Amino acid sequence: MDVNDSQEATVWSPTHKIVLALLLTAVFLFQVGMQRESTDWGGDFAQYLSQARNVTRFHDMNDTGYVYNPDAPVIGPRAYPPLFPIFLAPLYAIFGVDYEALKIAMIALSIVTLVICSSFFARQLSPRNTLALVALLGFMPVFWEFNHWIISEHLFVVFWMLAMWLYQRDREDTSQPTQSIPRAILLGIVIYLAIGTRTVGIVLPPALILTELILYRRLTRYMMVCITSAVACYAIQKLLVPSGGSGYLDQLSQISVHSILYNLYADGGSFTYVWDNGYKEWLSKVSGIALTLVAIAGCVKANWPKPQFLFVASILYFILIVIWPGAAWARMIWPLYPGFLCWFLYACDKFPRTARQRNLITSALLIYTFGCYASYYYFADFSRISGPEDATAQEVFAQIEKRMPDDPNDVCLFFKPRVLTFYLERKSIGYPIDLNDAAAMHRTIDDHNVKLAVTRSEDPPEVPAMLAAEGFTQVWSNADFQIWQPSTQPSESEPAS
Repeated sequence: MDVNDSQEATVWSPTHKIVLALLLTAVFLFQVGMQRESTDWGGDFAQYLSQARNVTRFHDMNDTGYVYNPDAPVIGPRAYPPLFPIFLAPLYAIFGVDYEALKIAMIALSIVTLVICSSFFARQLSPRNTLALVALLGFMPVFWEFNHWIISEHLFVVFWMLAMWLYQRDREDTSQPTQSIPRAILLGIVIYLAIGTRTVGIVLPPALILTELILYRRLTRYMMVCITSAVACYAIQKLLVPSGGSGYLDQLSQISVHSILYNLYADGGSFTYVWDNGYKEWLSKVSGIALTLVAIAGCVKANWPKPQFLFVASILYFILIVIWPGAAWARMIWPLYPGFLCWFLYACDKFPRTARQRNLITSALLIYTFGCYASYYYFADFSRISGPEDATAQEVFAQIEKRMPDDPNDVCLFFKPRVLTFYLERKSIGYPIDLNDAAAMHRTIDDHNVKLAVTRSEDPPEVPAMLAAEGFTQVWSNADFQIWQPSTQPSESEPAS
């Protein structure tokens, strides 16, 4: 990025600041007003809330009842890093299982991210384009979808962008870099906070080292102090919460050429979701690919020959999520969207030759993008989200509670084990990933003391057949679920509901 560009971009008038405040307020009200009721079956929220509940009870954070299955490592780790559950703990203590209140807290974190982004990207974009970036992020349907989920990415992106802002303030002006030890320690603490929220934050220390080596051609004191600070904070975490974030390494066995190529397709293709119109898929893909190429061109121009910390960290982050198994599409690249859209606008501003061309091209692309947003919302589903709050789910939970033996070490086999442990506080394990692997099913049942299993009406026929082969008999059902127990175990069979 040209230094002169930075100097021109940072001139904000009082009017621009007022517009930013109004825009942030509008985004918050829009996101709150557009929320859908209830929550889905995603197990991440349940494990975070289980760990948060344990914090409120001064109990071992990671003793949630979720039984980790080595034959299904991608379901979730044994325990998540501790900072997001700690963030949720006071909210859980005050509101309990109030999903709407918890979602508003997630939206508030998104607003904090937008505030940081507005300050960070103001050094690269004009005030008008910075405001456009905030609007693009704040009203983007992808973020509307994200705000229905109670997941750690909300907090992680705050620390991710804060780390970028601190480094930009201290070091990206290579003619006058700060050597302040307190500032280096502060950045190290923020880097740790990102790692303590999501394990993928481990890309930040190597990204910092690479950025410093490229910009300053040596290992600087600032960098060494920063990394030492982050490592010290992480070491303290491991002493206090030894198992926090454990279980991820088991997923390495799932890495294959196929998983890498699929993740490259899924994660790379998710950038085009910015232009998802919710109606014409071909138009979304064609325009998304073309405009993604514009953003890539802007990224190269903004980061050559002196790359930003954000650029280096984004490259390492993308490499890591492509290699790691278990693609989650847009959710995985969530921290990359702010930089992606900044470089898209940067390209619109820097490649046209005249001011007239810049205004016309930028205005046309913004109109098209917001038109895609409007179309997406027009066709979007605003109904209540189907999930564990549904009547049939609550019915099966009641039956599980009734039928599970009194021994607290007995385990229930369930398709969303972390959700079951959150609602019933009983031990639960997930099905093996390969449902055709009879040996894996036998290990899951035999090695983990499974005394009750639940199937879904939508499950393939192999699942009940394998349970029957393991000596289980169906003893109860409703429209969506069936309960199975060992044939030798006494039970009160009931007719189907």
